[in-house]
Amino acid sequence: MKPVIRPLEDLLPIDDLDQAIVNLSARINAETYELLVLIRQFDERAGWLKWGLGNCAQWLHYRCDLSMNAAREKVRVAHALQSATGNLRAVLRSRLRAHSVLLLIDHFA
Repeated sequence: MKPVIRPLEDLLPIDDLDQAIVNLSARINAETYELLVLIRQFDERAGWLKWGLGNCAQWLHYRCDLSMNAAREKVRVAHALQSATGNLRAVLRSRLRAHSVLLLIDHFA
């Protein structure tokens, strides 16, 4: 499939594009934090038992179509967040890239 080439005048100015990316990234990071909090709560309450599964990672794999590796990692990070300091939680809500956040979690876990 060929990429669509648009006339230059139809493109967003670079500063607008930059800001749109930064804003979207911040929203994704905030939503990812919320997702991880929900996953931890679901796991702590053994919600996955309702589906007859053995653990939360299996439930994420089955219900959210994640690979088993990704599901295990989400559960691990979700629990690591609970034990993280308040400063780390503030960092998670900031505009850091997801990769940077995961490196910080690994450091403090």
